[in-house]
Amino acid sequence: MEKTWAHQASRRIEKPASDVMAFMADLKLLGQWSLGCFDTKEVAEGVVVGTSLFDGGQTHVSVEVLPEQGLVRYWVGSVETRSPRISAWVQAIDEQSCVLVMMATRSNDMSEERWQRLQRCHETELDMIQSQLHSGWRR
Repeated sequence: MEKTWAHQASRRIEKPASDVMAFMADLKLLGQWSLGCFDTKEVAEGVVVGTSLFDGGQTHVSVEVLPEQGLVRYWVGSVETRSPRISAWVQAIDEQSCVLVMMATRSNDMSEERWQRLQRCHETELDMIQSQLHSGWRR
C-alpha cells in the first residue's frame, strides 16, 4: 500500500475568521489544544516548547502567519531546526463564521502508526479548538 503524505480535517467555527486566526496564531493557546505540544512555554523569541501527552517528548514550535491567505503555518521540530509540517487555514463563510482546516504533512521517517495517530489527533484537536472558541474558555 502506498504511503499517504498529507492529511486534512476541518470544522465550521461560529466566530469571525479574524478571531479564529488570532487564536490559531497564539503559541500560548496552542498549549491548551495540541495533544502533541501541551502546556507550551516560551524558550526563545517566537519559539515555544510543549510536551506530548502521549510520551512526554518535547516539541518546539514557531508560527508563520500569512493573514492575506488566512494561513497559520506551524514550524515543528527542535529549538535549532524546525520545518513547516502543520498548517491551519481559515476561510470566512460570512462575518460571524468560518471554516478552519488543519493540514499535516508526513515526515519521511514517520512510521505508519505515528502517522495514523497524528490524523486522529487532528480530528480531536479540531473538536477542542471549536469548543474552546465557542465557549470562550482559556487556561
